[in-house]
Amino acid sequence: MFVALSSQTWYAQKGSAGFMPEIKVYEDVPVEPARWEYRVLTIDTNSRSLPDEEHLNELGLEGWLLVGVLNQGSTGDVALVHYYFVRQKVK
Repeated sequence: MFVALSSQTWYAQKGSAGFMPEIKVYEDVPVEPARWEYRVLTIDTNSRSLPDEEHLNELGLEGWLLVGVLNQGSTGDVALVHYYFVRQKVK
């Protein structure tokens, strides 16, 4: 005896229970949106050096992901570089 399901053929021997369908239950459960937190690291390149690989790795170990860098260039005495980080907020 055979039973055709979902373009697949399942064979069952005579006298056996045969094919048992997998039962799935879907619930209408509200999903909370992900919450994010942000961090901006601003460096004045006249007074500090840019973050090195070690500093960036430390931030990565804390869960921060670098998503953007903005170099404001020199305006008079100040040369600013902004590093933008994001990570998922823990409840």
